[in-house]
Order: sequence, then C-alpha cells, then structure tokens
Amino acid sequence: MGKRLGFWLLGLVLALLLGCSPEFNWREMGVAEDRAILAFPAKVQTEQRPIQIDGQTLAFSLSAANVGPAVFAVGFAALPEDMSESAQQSLKRALLTSLFAASGQAPTQAALDGQLFELETLVAKQPSLLIARVLIHRGMLMQVVASGPTQALPREQALEFMRSLALK
Repeated sequence: MGKRLGFWLLGLVLALLLGCSPEFNWREMGVAEDRAILAFPAKVQTEQRPIQIDGQTLAFSLSAANVGPAVFAVGFAALPEDMSESAQQSLKRALLTSLFAASGQAPTQAALDGQLFELETLVAKQPSLLIARVLIHRGMLMQVVASGPTQALPREQALEFMRSLALK
C-alpha cells in the first residue's frame, strides 16, 4: 500500500510540474489607456499604427506577448466621442468579421455581444486555435486574443489570459 501511495504521489507531483511552465511568467498591466487590466504571460511589446475598419481610420495600439509561436494580445482604439452607437457596433462587427474570415464563418451572436469565442483554423497548414473577445468599453474598441498553433498554445494558459481581463 505504501509503495502505491508513493508512486501515486510521485505521479501527481510530476503532473503538477508539467503543468507549470517556466515559459509563462505572468504579469499584470493596464491596457486600453488604463480602461482595463490584463495579465500577460511574458514581456509585452506595444506598437501603434493607423488601421482602416469599416471606412474609419483609427489609431490602433497592439500590446502583445509571445510564448514560442503563441501570441497573447490586446488591440485597442479610442473611438471618436461623437460616434453613434450604431456606428460603434458596425466597427465591432467589421473587426469580428475579419477575425472570423479565416474560419470561413460569420460572427456568432455571442461574439457580437462581446462574449468569448473560439475559432479553429489552419495557419501555414498547421491547425491553429484563436480564443478572443471583442468589445467596446468606455469609448474604446478592444480586441483581446490568444492564438497560435494548437500544439503550441496551451488551452488553460489561453483561457487564464482571457479570464484575467478586468474592465475599469
């Protein structure tokens, strides 16, 4: 009985160690002009460039962390103060449509409502996973994404990243 328990405990310890990866070094930071907090699994780099969405040019910032080929990112753009609710929703739909395009699907109602969604696609002939959420919060269009080759993007870490989003 003692040997079995010892063997079982050793297996449990090994399983726990395998679940902890030194590649993931979580850190929280304010994003989207401090409208939210997000925990990234590695050092973050931020870039900004203008993008065209639904006929609008927006200054789009992207804060991203890479762990191997997996990417954990938040993209955000301040919306014009005088933009109508319907124009904001149109921008959100256009951004979602571009994300869903690789899967050949149309955005789901849950995704349009700002809820978490998952897409399985092929990128460079490799099965890939994208877990994302697109929302508008306090005048900011936000896109939170964890993506990468299925075998390189641990599902639990991707979901941990997505769950860490705290809106202010």
